[in-house]
Amino acid sequence: MSDAEELSLEEQVERIRRKRQRNTEHTRIRLILNTVFLLLAAIGLLMYFLNDNNHTLALVVIGVGMLLKIVEFFIRFVL
Repeated sequence: MSDAEELSLEEQVERIRRKRQRNTEHTRIRLILNTVFLLLAAIGLLMYFLNDNNHTLALVVIGVGMLLKIVEFFIRFVL
């Protein structure tokens, strides 16, 4: 028998509730990280194309945004 078959209906429902609760806690953090990522990406692109002489700062801003996106990825798939 599988684990799902061995659990009673109440235990299965409680297990689903706990999983949904955990997901809603992470959803708010992920939403904030995605918003900051999008803002940094847009600002970095504007800085890159509007500043003709030095693109280093724009690339740093985009890189920080990418690091935040990687953190969001791990929150989504690992936690």
